[in-house]
Amino acid sequence: MSGATELSDLMVLAYTHQKKGELSKAIQAWNGLLNHQAADKALKANAHLSLGNLHQLQGNSDLAMESMSNAIKSNPNSSEAYFCLASMAQEKEDFDLAITYLESALALNDKDCGAFNNLGNCYDRLEKTEQAIEAYSQAVALDETYIAAIYNRGNAFLKLGKEALAYQDLSKSINLDTNFYQAYYNRATLLKRMGKIKQANADFSKAKSLAKKELEGFQEVKKDKHTH
Repeated sequence: MSGATELSDLMVLAYTHQKKGELSKAIQAWNGLLNHQAADKALKANAHLSLGNLHQLQGNSDLAMESMSNAIKSNPNSSEAYFCLASMAQEKEDFDLAITYLESALALNDKDCGAFNNLGNCYDRLEKTEQAIEAYSQAVALDETYIAAIYNRGNAFLKLGKEALAYQDLSKSINLDTNFYQAYYNRATLLKRMGKIKQANADFSKAKSLAKKELEGFQEVKKDKHTH
């Protein structure tokens, strides 16, 4: 059997185990591919990435970070590996490190609006609100209907007391998703601050009824799961 065929078989095996949720067997297959003499750098980078994701699913964050770092060593242009490392750093609430990884990722791929939104979230957690707004704005520039970044930017404007800009973004979030109760609630808070009590009360009321509806929906799903 040729080396290429063996590699192909190992990849198929790894992905098959992954799909079945057999994580340990998938890890074994990816390690087999890594140790194969015919595996090139691109294949190894892919294997390290997959291993990183699998270790993360198993809750082994140290092994996951090691695999992602190895993916970057194999392929320094792997923006995906940087994104994954950033995500893990965010989970550990190491926002400075997450920013470093996100900036490396965005230097390789500056068309990922989700990464810009995450970058904004990291700056926001570090109370660097101006930088957060800049990152959210870059996400919105890539996709003007990207609701998470619009909503987050609205909240950042709210923090800075930029009421007109906050109102604009929160209203746009509501226009994009009329069931977005958090946006109604935050816009109500803003309207109250602006002295527009009647409009604020209408938004508070809407937020409350939508939140209640969503909670009831969750409870119904839970009940269905128990009865089946």
